Amino acid sequence: MAVDLYSTALIAAVVVLTGILSIRLRISSSILEAGAGIILASVLGVGIEAWLDFLATFGGLMLTFLAGAEVDLYLLRNSAKQSFTIGSMAFAVPLIGEVAFLSLFTDWSTLAVLAASIALTTTSVAVVYSVLLEYELMDLKASRMIIAATFVNDILTLIAITLISPSFNFYTIAFLLIIAFLILVLPKILEYVVESYGKRAVELELRFIFAAMLGVSFIADVGKLHAVFGAFVLGLVFANCIHSYSDILPKIRSVTFSLLSPAFFLRAGMLISISAVAQNIGIILGLLGVKMLSKFIGTYYFNKKWIPEAPIFSTMLLSTGLTVGTITATLGRDLGFLDQTQFSIAITTVILSAIVPTLIAKRFVPDKSVK
Repeated sequence: MAVDLYSTALIAAVVVLTGILSIRLRISSSILEAGAGIILASVLGVGIEAWLDFLATFGGLMLTFLAGAEVDLYLLRNSAKQSFTIGSMAFAVPLIGEVAFLSLFTDWSTLAVLAASIALTTTSVAVVYSVLLEYELMDLKASRMIIAATFVNDILTLIAITLISPSFNFYTIAFLLIIAFLILVLPKILEYVVESYGKRAVELELRFIFAAMLGVSFIADVGKLHAVFGAFVLGLVFANCIHSYSDILPKIRSVTFSLLSPAFFLRAGMLISISAVAQNIGIILGLLGVKMLSKFIGTYYFNKKWIPEAPIFSTMLLSTGLTVGTITATLGRDLGFLDQTQFSIAITTVILSAIVPTLIAKRFVPDKSVK
């Protein structure tokens, strides 16, 4: 019991400290939480308790759900050609580049190469949003295009990690049929719950969303499509309905980013091996360089064509990665595709990709007067 209380108190204090530092330093709290996880495990001897494991799993699902719920389907539809082209190139070219690099310079298994490469194809919605908000660029057409392309990129990433080791069964068909049914029914049920029982202390709408998310994730997992895919699909299903009620999304974000997200990133950091990172720093820097170069090759031409006022800025933002990349790498580890060393390499590269392209992007911030 004493060890559990020690770990709990220390982790709670670290969550508060990383939040303060993220605000003061203007760095994503997720990066600091992952770094704190490394220190907790490697320096202070804190282990991953059962409660942290549960919260981290729940947090990963909620972050994936939010990735789907944040998707602006109207924005995607209004810029379908541009966003799909840029987003798909931001996914496909880095995937090819990372697979080629890992195949040439490591002896990893095919599944390990694919899992790590897919984790490095992502674009960070959180980083993109934070940079655009920091420079008050959200109203620009260029910003809306970048966000739409980011959605496409991450959708393709989550589909890819789901499909790299398919083992479909009867429940897979059942899941697809259930999802088709839920697309029609769940938004209507959520509307009924909000209209009839919303805006009360029990927060029934949030309880319903959490229950639906866990239920669909379970069905997806049984159907061999992985729980995160179910959470993401449900987020997409709920997207329009959630956006129509302005108070729901802020409440979900509050629960997720105050409790669940820190648990997820702390656990990810605690799983990183410092010795593995130190021994493979060349591979890590190589993966980062390949990601940034391949993102540039894949998207710069189209960014220059459709976002002429900010082609380099757009390309650098699309080169970032954090939340979905960490989710993907963690799923790869949990499924046995990545061992401890490979996971450490992938996660460290993901974290660096949230920092380095962002610093470069800030040197090419567009004129916000150009609408």
